[in-house]
Amino acid sequence: IEPDEEVLIDYGEAWEKAWNDHLTDCSLKQSVEKRKISSMSIPAMNENKFDVSHSWSEVHMTVCSMMDVYDEMLAGYAIKYQEFDKDDELIDCGHIGNFIPCKIVGTDRERKTFDVVYYWNKDEKAIQSLRVQREFIKNTGLEEFHFSEYYILKDLPAIFLKFIEKPGRSDERRAGSFRHEIMIPDDIFPE
Repeated sequence: IEPDEEVLIDYGEAWEKAWNDHLTDCSLKQSVEKRKISSMSIPAMNENKFDVSHSWSEVHMTVCSMMDVYDEMLAGYAIKYQEFDKDDELIDCGHIGNFIPCKIVGTDRERKTFDVVYYWNKDEKAIQSLRVQREFIKNTGLEEFHFSEYYILKDLPAIFLKFIEKPGRSDERRAGSFRHEIMIPDDIFPE
C-alpha cells in the first residue's frame, strides 16, 4: 500500500446483510415514530441557529466557547445571575472540550447574538490553562471573580455557541443501533 492510496475492505456478506436489514428496520421505526435521528438534525441546527423550526430533543444541549465566555468574564460583561433555578445539566456536564454547557435565555436575530446562562465552576486546571493560553500577567484581577456560580452573558455572538448531543446520549448509543462484527481476513495484513 502506497501513501494516499485508497483501501477498500469488504466486510463480508453477513455484515452487509445485517446492515441492509438494519437500514430497513430503522427506516420503518423512524417513519412510525415520525422523528428525525438527533445526530442528523444537529448540523442543520448549527448552520442556522436562529431557525425555530428545528426539532429539539432530550438528547440535545447547547454549549458556549469556554475561551470566549472567559474573555467576556474578564471584560466584566458576564454578571452573577441569581434568578436561575439549579440546573443539573449545566453543573454535571462540566466542560466539554473547549466548551461549557449553557442555556439560551434570549435572542437577537438582527444582531445574531444570544443571551446565555452558564455555570462557571472553579476548576483551577482549566483556569490555569486559560491563563497560559491568553498569556495573562499575574495581576489580571482574576481573584475578584466569584466562581462556582451561575452567570448571565448578554449578546454572545452566535458563532461562539453550538448545539451538540449530550455526552453518552448520541444515536450510536441508542438501543437498536447497528452493531455487527467485522470479519477481516488475516491475509489482508502484511507479514
